[in-house]
Amino acid sequence: MNIEKVQYRINNPANLQQKRQKHPAFTSSITLQPKNTDIVMAEAIKDYIPSAVKSMKKLSDNMGEIQNIIINALGTGLVAPIFIKWNPLSKTDEDTRTYSAWRQPVSAVLTVLTQVGITIPFNRMISRRANSGVYDTEYNMTLFQDKDYISKILKRQYPYATKTTLDNMVKEHMANQKNSLLRMIKEDKVVMSTDTGKALPLKDKEFRKIALSVIDKQLKYQNGELAKCNDITIPKKIVRGEYFRTNEAEARKIFTELDAKLDKTDNAKSIKGYIKELKTKYKNSDKELIAIFDDILARRGNKDSELKIAMQDKLKGILRDIDLYTGFKSAEELKQGVIDMETRVRINPINEAIEGLTQARQKIENKTTIGEVEQYLKQIIGKNDKHRLAKFELSGKIAEALEKMVKNNLKAHKQITGLIVSFLMLPVTCTLLNWSYPRFMDAVFPNLSNKKHPNEIKDLVDKANQKAEVKS
Repeated sequence: MNIEKVQYRINNPANLQQKRQKHPAFTSSITLQPKNTDIVMAEAIKDYIPSAVKSMKKLSDNMGEIQNIIINALGTGLVAPIFIKWNPLSKTDEDTRTYSAWRQPVSAVLTVLTQVGITIPFNRMISRRANSGVYDTEYNMTLFQDKDYISKILKRQYPYATKTTLDNMVKEHMANQKNSLLRMIKEDKVVMSTDTGKALPLKDKEFRKIALSVIDKQLKYQNGELAKCNDITIPKKIVRGEYFRTNEAEARKIFTELDAKLDKTDNAKSIKGYIKELKTKYKNSDKELIAIFDDILARRGNKDSELKIAMQDKLKGILRDIDLYTGFKSAEELKQGVIDMETRVRINPINEAIEGLTQARQKIENKTTIGEVEQYLKQIIGKNDKHRLAKFELSGKIAEALEKMVKNNLKAHKQITGLIVSFLMLPVTCTLLNWSYPRFMDAVFPNLSNKKHPNEIKDLVDKANQKAEVKS
């Protein structure tokens, strides 16, 4: 098959009216980023997911007001009838209570059919308008369009393309729009588009607010790690180190034997049982020994082999700590040694990251471009791939924050719209209920239906007349 290079732009639907091809192909000079393992696994298993699960996933994508409608309907249809039917305070007869109780599930079904049936199309319409650029920047999705939206547009444009070809084109477009957004962010010029193809730039003030929020989030994380190190890690290491220093013989014997026992077995779970026995045996020993046993028991692994490796790594660390801490001659010397070591290994790198982020924040406030700020951060990191900011990609985090902000705005918009729609549908639902409920009861529960009431009333009237004739 001859492969012809095509160009397209999905941001503007007007540009999609290109000549349709029987054998479309999509080429690009942009290299796709390596896939995350989780994404690869998700794509590999998606064809094996049951239809019911897929339906639940689609429903969850429209959750919000729909969720509230369904929950309220379940309460109306399942819980309310119980209290109506078996209400000890009610003075009405059992048939009347039963008749009233059945009204609740019928009402619930009608509510779901009418309100959800309207809400879902509204949500889809909002998503479509957001993807095509109808809305302002607050709800505009043209820089990170949904996979489903892109797929539908391409199917209309290339009706003869195979599923594989379309899937590749969708992936290509999503990669292109991601790279395009990253370039815009590096240049501080994020430009969305309208449904007519006009440029819709994000205001600089809003852009910098998002960028600063990303820096602040990372600063909060680093400061949290610093506090954790000072308040938890160092005190814990001092306590544990003192146990090893004062109980070297006991600790070395227990954990050397435990490591050897674990090395000889492939059933790591059996070792957990053995450790529980050790906890019972040494229950009157130093409480720090019990804490160490619990740390080993906390190791996890999906497979027995993975659990074994996790437990072995923990034991190696324990034996290493025994060698390290038993070299100190006093508790004061050990305490200072732990503080010095943690300051060098943990605290100083954290402080360096905090200082770098603080400077980066000032640069953003001074309207330095994100690309230049990233270059500054790279200079701080240098060739140290273990630097605390080595995996912190500022432009990528800003892109994620921008997309999250727009999607959260859209979610709120859908919820508000859903509430309005639900409110407007109430008269319709009530009218349908008043029309359908008597007919439902006539068909399903004729003995409880209102149709029996005229006959009962006639019998009562006849009996009353007979009594009156006898008296007269």
